[in-house]
Parts: sequence; C-alpha cells; structure tokens
Amino acid sequence: MDTAIRVLVVDDSNFYAQLVADTLATDYDMETLTGNDAREGLDLLETSEVDCVVTDYQMPELDGIEFLEAARERGFEQPFILLTGTGSETVASEAVAAGVTHYFQKDEGDQQFEKLANQIDNAVEQRRTERKYELLVDNSPDLIAQVNADGEFVMTNEAMADSFDATPGALTGTSLFDLMPEEIAAERLEVGREVIETGETRRFEDGYDGQYFHNVFVPVDLPGERETFQVIARDITDRKETEIELKETVEKLEESNAQLEQFAYVASHDLQEPLRMVSSYMQLLERQYADELDDDAQEFIEYAVDGADRMKQMINDLLQYSRVDTRGGDFEETDFEAVFEQARDNLQVAIAESDAEITRDSLPTVVCDESQMVMLLQNFVSNAIKYCDEGSPRVHVSAERDGDEYVFGVSDNGIGIPEDQLDEVFRIFGRLHGKDEYSGTGIGLAMCQKIVDRHEGDVWVESEVGEGSTFYFSLPAGGVADD
Repeated sequence: MDTAIRVLVVDDSNFYAQLVADTLATDYDMETLTGNDAREGLDLLETSEVDCVVTDYQMPELDGIEFLEAARERGFEQPFILLTGTGSETVASEAVAAGVTHYFQKDEGDQQFEKLANQIDNAVEQRRTERKYELLVDNSPDLIAQVNADGEFVMTNEAMADSFDATPGALTGTSLFDLMPEEIAAERLEVGREVIETGETRRFEDGYDGQYFHNVFVPVDLPGERETFQVIARDITDRKETEIELKETVEKLEESNAQLEQFAYVASHDLQEPLRMVSSYMQLLERQYADELDDDAQEFIEYAVDGADRMKQMINDLLQYSRVDTRGGDFEETDFEAVFEQARDNLQVAIAESDAEITRDSLPTVVCDESQMVMLLQNFVSNAIKYCDEGSPRVHVSAERDGDEYVFGVSDNGIGIPEDQLDEVFRIFGRLHGKDEYSGTGIGLAMCQKIVDRHEGDVWVESEVGEGSTFYFSLPAGGVADD
C-alpha cells in the first residue's frame, strides 16, 4: 500500500517552487508536483492525487488565502500550509480565519525545510485520521451528530440525516426543537448541557412517534468546540417493541396463573363437596338397606363410591399440578443425597410391602427447590415400584455432569414402555393401562415434567418392554457445588 505523502507546491517563483519540491522529495521521501499560480494549482488538484498543499501567499490574480477559499468551494479538503516572505499579524490572522493548517514565513535558515516537512507530516496524518473517523461515522448505522449548547446541529452523519429525511448539510444549524417534540428536545438539550459542564458521558433511553432510542451523549474536547456534545443514538424500536410484547405476555400469563389458582381453589373445595355427598349417601344407602339390596345393587354402590374417590384423587392431583409454578419454594443449594433419603423415607411402606431395593450413586449438590425435587424423585421411584410385575423392584438413582448441567437417571426393572408410547407418559392424565391393572390418576409424570420445566431442565425416558425403564432429567449446573 502506497503511504508516501503527495505534496503540491504552488509559488509564482518557479525557482523557489522547484527548490521546495526537490528538497521534500530528496530529503523527506515525499512525492511532489509544482504549479506557478493558484489557477494552475486548482487544475492540478482536479487531476492529481494530493495530500497537502504548500502555497505562497503573494501571487498574481489569487493570493494564497484566495486559493484556499477557491479550493474549499470546489470541495477540496486537503490541509493548506501558507508560506510568505513578508508576513504580518494581519495576514496571519486572516490565514487562520480562512482555515489554513499552518502558517510561517520563508526563512533562509537551515531549519526551514525540516520545519516544513514536519508540518506536512503532522497535517497529513491528522487529516488521514479525521478522514478515517469521517468514513467510520458516515458508514455507521447509528445516528451520530455534534450539537452545540443552544441545541443546534453542528454536523451529522448520513444515518442521522436520513432519520429526518434530510441531508447532513441541510441539518447544519437546525435546532432539536425543529425536529422532535418539545419535551424530548428539552430533555436531550438538558442532558447535553450537563455533559458539556461535567465532561462526563451520559447514557439514557427515550422515544417519540413510535420509535425508541438508546442515546450516548459524549463531551467534545476539541479547541473551539468545547461548547458542543456528540450524540450517538441507536434505534432500538424492534427491541423495545419485543420487550413491550414480552411484558404484556408475562402480564397475561400472570393473570392466567391467577385464574388457574382460583380454579384450583374451587376444585379443591367446591367441587369436592358434591363428591363427598355422593360417597356419603351411597354408604348410607348401603348401611340402611343392606338387607334389601341384592348383589347387583351392592356392586353398583361400590362402583359409585369408587368413582367418587377416584374423582377426588384426580382433583387433588390436579390441584397439586397447578401449584408447581405458583406455590413453588425458593431455589437454594440442595444436597441431592438428602433429597434421595427423604423420598425413600416417604415411600417406606411401599418399599417394605414390595421388598424393593432402592440404591444410589454419589449425588451432587444442586441449586433447586428441595421440596419439588423430593416430589419428583418420589414419583419416579413410586412408579418404578408400582410397574414391576415379576420379582422384587430394583431401583437405582444416578447422576453425572454433562457440560453445564447434571443428568440424573432413575433406572428400574419394571414392565417397560412401548417405544411409540414414550412421549405419551408425560401427558397430563396420560394413562397407558386401565385402572383395573394399575392404580393412579395419570398425572404424576406430567407433574414431573412441570417441575423440571420450572428448573429449566429436560426430562425423557428410555425403555424396553420387559426389560425396564430409565427416566432421565437434567438440571442446570450453574451455581452448584459437587459433594
């Protein structure tokens, strides 16, 4: 990549112009070309690549400052260095006001060209840095502007101008109050003035007309521009709309959960009263008219009482299912070996009656709702005992680390589950067997699914008919400590 500095030297003295050009090329490795007046200099700017212009002040037709002004009118932004043999404070002041990068008198001393070369190096490097910044700003999707303490735009990038259906040039000098609601403009200007005064960056969000912005206001610490601040605004409308939709969804979900809990309350109280009446009157009928009822009538009464009891159990299970999310406990560091022991203690009678053997591996400590973990493990172990037809139930609980989660397994030697019904077992009231074969409401594994979902884990089963099943569930390992 060519990084050599290309310098245009313009002087009505052909000798001096060539001397400067040759010295810069020979001693300072710059590429040079020369012109003898401002008109020729303008033509060379049109046809050649130029990084910096070194021009004499006193020239026929157009002097050096007029040359600079003409170049700026044509859109040339290269730094200009003004040389003069008879300078004055008036000329120096005029040169600075016109935008001359450097100004000094011609000197016969040995340091003249070294000083000139250094000034060219510094000016070109500064301009190249400014150009890179301008390209970065202009190509940024963010809305960027420089605003003064009166709320007027000093400069803007294309994105900012496009947001107001304008060009950067058209926005210059326009007030914030001309472009946005007065309240928003006043708030932004207040923050901008605070940034100017304190020199500290401010970040905040605002919005109007259905659009939302994340704003960064930065103090500008440049000579002559300290009373301005830079605005970097990012359109976050899509994100904000998503947040609003999410908030509305959460509110609807909370309302739905409240309704569900209200339903559960009704189910646990009001719906059970008729069931108690059915069961009580059936039993009363049986006691008072036992001698008058034949075997069919006795059987019908047993069916009615059994149906009422099963309905009561289903309602209680549904109530418990509905409260997994709304009545869950806090997540705390929980020793899963203690969870195992508690679940096994709760099943002492079933274990003793079936002569079941319940074993475990070393289990970790996990951040979870301990009471729900006991319920989860108890359901898996209870099912393993229930669905074992031959011999004594053998149940084993294991756990191993898998990346950022723990995977637990509850293995049994039961009847197994057909492959096409593996997903069905987790459906609420999803029973694979008739009530005469195995007791239960079919809600236990659905509750396990709901508990694991609350803990942001997964649950699944692997099984083979006649060989037993292994129910797996995963829990996030973040914030846990191994035993």
